Parts: sequence; structure tokens; C-alpha cells
Amino acid sequence: MARFKTKLNKWGNSVGLNLPKALRDTFDLNDGDDVELEDKEGYIILRKV
Repeated sequence: MARFKTKLNKWGNSVGLNLPKALRDTFDLNDGDDVELEDKEGYIILRKV
């Protein structure tokens, strides 16, 4: 298990999260991909749809 630290950034009226390249590569996440967020037991789970 790898651990990454990043910041939330304001994007217009929203807040965005930058995912490190190593994490995007590991999970084959690319610009424009749909993802799903789930709140579970105090954790945020992100899944590629």
C-alpha cells in the first residue's frame, strides 16, 4: 500500500483534488474518466466507473 499527500484546490465554484501520476498509472485513471466517490466508515473511497 502506498501513501500520497496532496492538497485540495479551488477550481471555479468547486474544489478539485490532484492525483499523483504514480497513483493514476497504478489504477489506469486518465483525464475525462468517470469516477465514483463513497463515504465509508470515515474514509473516502474513489473508484473508476
